[in-house]
Amino acid sequence: MTHYARNDHLGLLIPYEYQELKHSYQPDFVVRLQNGLTVLLEIKGYEDDQDRAKHTAAGRWVTAVNNWGELGRWTRHVCRNPQVLKVELERLSALTEL
Repeated sequence: MTHYARNDHLGLLIPYEYQELKHSYQPDFVVRLQNGLTVLLEIKGYEDDQDRAKHTAAGRWVTAVNNWGELGRWTRHVCRNPQVLKVELERLSALTEL
């Protein structure tokens, strides 16, 4: 079974810089997969430079959390087509190593 929560009022914010200004990125969803992997999930169509800065920061955040090791295994995923999201999450759930 997969569990998820919309990241609304959860307080999960990832700091990043864009054009020399500090911002906070709030991923759309937090998903816990059957294999114990937690996914920062973003549903995104068009991607601009600021979005790429957010996703880079999320990648660094995931690396830091995984290196710390106290919150289990994490990854991030950007879904560009919601019609294939189920297949994408099933593929992530089948992973044993990241």
